[in-house]
Amino acid sequence: MKPFLALVAAAGLWGGCGGANGPAVSLVSVQFQDATVLETTAVFTLRLSNESPSAMQFNGETHRIYLNGLDVGTGLSDQTVTVPRLGTVTHAVTVHLSNLALATRLKAIIESKGFDYRIRSTFYGQSWFNRMQSESAGKLDLKDFTPSLETTNAPAAVPRRPPSELQ
Repeated sequence: MKPFLALVAAAGLWGGCGGANGPAVSLVSVQFQDATVLETTAVFTLRLSNESPSAMQFNGETHRIYLNGLDVGTGLSDQTVTVPRLGTVTHAVTVHLSNLALATRLKAIIESKGFDYRIRSTFYGQSWFNRMQSESAGKLDLKDFTPSLETTNAPAAVPRRPPSELQ
């Protein structure tokens, strides 16, 4: 009977350590840095939003990134991050994207002019028992990133004169 009670207590303790709801995570920007044949290094700037009346402090975090349903990489951070009560912070996380995983999907993403993303995050506190999880999703429209003459510093097109008029 004692082993059974110990097993039930351990299962209850383990089940309670699955992680509470962490801060909401949203994608702010992506900057590509280095590219090799097999992987591309990108810096994902994430916004962490705390809807709780008490501050949240984390000693580390992981963010699994999915593009159009495909797991493309995981961002890891060992920085201590504090999200103020009822506030937000932005946080940069380096992710090594698998070019092999993206190779078959890249053409479809470019042609569709956008992609869906999902971020599954785990935040770690002071101990093994202090862990929070969060999942967010959204759509990024690449049309929003195509500059137009009205929104850039590009000079307006100047009509070219035929060579006969230049003399």
